[in-house]
Amino acid sequence: MEAVESAVPLYESISEAISFGLAGPLRRRAVRWLSRFREGWALDLGSGPGVSTRLLVSQGFQKVVGLDPSQRLLKFAKSSAGSGFHPVVGVAESFPFRAEIFDSILTCFALRDVRNLVDTLREVSRVAKPGSRFAIVDVGKPRGILRRDLVWLYVRFGMPLLALLLARRRLPGNPFRMIIPTFHWLVTNDYLRVQIEREFGPTKLREFMLGGLVVFAARKADGRDR
Repeated sequence: MEAVESAVPLYESISEAISFGLAGPLRRRAVRWLSRFREGWALDLGSGPGVSTRLLVSQGFQKVVGLDPSQRLLKFAKSSAGSGFHPVVGVAESFPFRAEIFDSILTCFALRDVRNLVDTLREVSRVAKPGSRFAIVDVGKPRGILRRDLVWLYVRFGMPLLALLLARRRLPGNPFRMIIPTFHWLVTNDYLRVQIEREFGPTKLREFMLGGLVVFAARKADGRDR
C-alpha cells in the first residue's frame, strides 16, 4: 500500500511503460467484458489511485464503488473520478457489503496483493448477483518452467531498472520493486483460473507477455444455468 501511495504521481505512466503498453488495453478489454452492466452497481476491487475507476466511469458505468485499504489513494481517485464514484475503505478478505448487490466486479493489478486468495474469491462471489460478471487483470505466473523463468528475469531485473529510469528520481526509492515479492507469492495462472471457477463460476483465461500478464473473465451462474 505504501509503495502504491508513493508512486501515485507517476503510477499510471510507469505501469503502462513497464507492461510494454499492455496495461491500458488489457484494462479496457476487461471493462468491455463488464459493459452490459453499465447501469448497475460496479465494484472496483483494490481501486488504488483510480486508474480503472476512471476508465469505468468514462465508459458509462454510472455507479462505481472503489474498495481500497488506503484512504489516501481513495481520496486521490475521488478527485478525478466524478460523482458516480463511491469510495469505501476496506480489505478484500472481508467486504463491508451485503450479499448479491454488484452486477459487475473488476480488479486490476490488485488481486496479487491479497493476504488470502480463497477468502477474497469467496467474498467476491458473495457480493455478486446471479448472472453477474467478474474481470481480473494482473501480473501472471505461467505454468511452464521456461516461460516462468523468462518472466521472472524481467520482473527481477528488467522491470525495476526500467521503472527507475522512467522515474528519474521523481519518486522516493523505487516503489515498483514491490512487484518482486508479490511475484513469489503468486499461484500459477492455471491454478488461479481453477480457483476462480470453483468460487465464482465459469472462467476464461487469456495470457499475454508469455503469461506474465493475464486477463480472467468469469460469469456467475443465474437461475437459468442451474
